[in-house]
Amino acid sequence: MGNRRVVAVAAVVAAALVVGTATPSHPAWAGGQGEAIIADVDGDGIPDRNTLRLAPGSSSVCEVVVEVGLPGGGFGPGQAYPYLTLPVADRNCPDMGVGLNLDTDPPDELAVAWFAGPPPGIDSTLLALDSFQVSAGFDTIFQPSYIGTADFNGDGRQDIYEWTDQGDGFATYLNTGTGALVPGPVRYCSGRPDFRLADVDKDGAMDVVIAYLEGCGAYFSGVVVVLDDGTVVDLHTDVYGDDLWTVEVLDANGDGHPDVRTTSLVTGTQTLFLGTGAGGFHPAPTAVRDFARVSGVRPSVLAVLANDFVTRAAVLTIVTPPRHGTVRITSARTVVYRPNPSARATTDRFDYRVSEQGRTSDARVTLHIVR
Repeated sequence: MGNRRVVAVAAVVAAALVVGTATPSHPAWAGGQGEAIIADVDGDGIPDRNTLRLAPGSSSVCEVVVEVGLPGGGFGPGQAYPYLTLPVADRNCPDMGVGLNLDTDPPDELAVAWFAGPPPGIDSTLLALDSFQVSAGFDTIFQPSYIGTADFNGDGRQDIYEWTDQGDGFATYLNTGTGALVPGPVRYCSGRPDFRLADVDKDGAMDVVIAYLEGCGAYFSGVVVVLDDGTVVDLHTDVYGDDLWTVEVLDANGDGHPDVRTTSLVTGTQTLFLGTGAGGFHPAPTAVRDFARVSGVRPSVLAVLANDFVTRAAVLTIVTPPRHGTVRITSARTVVYRPNPSARATTDRFDYRVSEQGRTSDARVTLHIVR
């Protein structure tokens, strides 16, 4: 591939790629090609601005220009620090990176990479700079399009993620706290991903929702959730890539759990997947069967939607009424079951339906009648 980028072969694919990628969880610490790295490299608690460049007048010396953050705001004058001499006069210095603390001292280290891949003679695709000197090299994505930070294992340290449009998709590298990075379980192989970071299983470690195309597995396109332990949850799959999606993370039903809304770039259809808070998702609406004890002599209020996966927009209707009583839907979307006083049955049942955004789901309520 060299320094060239692969061009999408279909207009609809190109449209999918333009829709966007996630805003990083810490925008100041992440960057694309040519962006300044904001990081506290002197350990005084004030972020500094760090710019990667080829040293003026040189064809092989790479340097970082540090503008120290000032207490009252802004940055001081720049100071250049050479950190790498290229093996050949390639002029291809690292041009993207992030700041994060890879060890135990206060200053941040810089992790720098090449958008076009490293030049000949350099085996590492990502370099760690400690005090503006190369302290370690790592094998990461060869041609990253973006590099960012988030905590992917819940240890309180920022880790690194990269994504690319060159076929490796999305990958993470965990910060050991001892100056090293190790490949993390959160990764997905595909073409350029449209992704959102979110802790969907509420364990303090970041997960990722990815809409992809040119998948490396069984499906050409789809939407997946990759949990922090590497578990992959499929939301959409398409073997031939006839459909493509974008993704959005939100709390659609107000339960505090991240949900996922997908939009088809082919049909415009939106699908809402409601999160369980433990890494699972159910398409809205999903009705869940209920079992309840009710009185045989007085009305009982049944919150049939309490365990369903619905939003406030869901409409509740009765599909099959009970045989030994009547039911009524309230304005609060509960069901009032009123037993037939003359009936002696000890059980009853009825079926209900929830409807939302053109979709429906039915469930049965089984009643144990106590007289």
